[in-house]
Amino acid sequence: MPPTRDRSGVMSRYLKKGEQVVDTVRVTSRGTVMMSALLAGAGAAAGYMTSTAFATGPLAAAVGAGAGAGAGMLIGSMLANLRTRRTTGTRGATLTVALTRQRMLFFRSAWLSNRAADLVREVPLPSVASVVVGRARLISPHPVTITLTDGRVLEFEAARIEKPEQFGAAFRKATGR
Repeated sequence: MPPTRDRSGVMSRYLKKGEQVVDTVRVTSRGTVMMSALLAGAGAAAGYMTSTAFATGPLAAAVGAGAGAGAGMLIGSMLANLRTRRTTGTRGATLTVALTRQRMLFFRSAWLSNRAADLVREVPLPSVASVVVGRARLISPHPVTITLTDGRVLEFEAARIEKPEQFGAAFRKATGR
C-alpha cells in the first residue's frame, strides 16, 4: 500500500472516478530546511543572550533560547511559504504531492498536523516531462525537480524519511519516462 498521507480523506475528495493515488511525497521549496535551521540557530542565540541579560540561571537561558528558536522557525516557515508561492504558484510552506496514473496533485499541508489540507494545483501527467530526485547531502534533504513539458521547473526538497526516490520510481513506472 503506498503512503497516501490521507487519513482525513482530503485527497479522495479530489480524485476522479476510478482514479487512485499511486504514491505521495511531502516536499518544501528548495533551500527551506537550511534556511529554517539557520534562522532557528540565530533565534536561539539571540533569545539566549536577551534572556540572560535580564535574568540569571539555566531556566532563563532555556526559555530565551527556546523562544528565540521558535521565532526563527516561524520566520523560516513564513519565508518558505513565500518561496513556494513564487516558484510554484501555490501557497503553503509544505506541500504533499500525490501521483495518480492521470495527474499530479499538489496539496497544501495543514499547519499543525502537516497532513494534506486542500488541493492547490493539479497537473495532467502528460504535462509532466520528468521527476528527478537527487542525492541527499550530509545536512541537506533530497532535491526533487519536477519539469513540465512547457519548460517550467518546480524545485523542491524532501527529507529522506519521505522516500522521494520511491516517488520518482513510481512516476517512471506510471509514465514510462
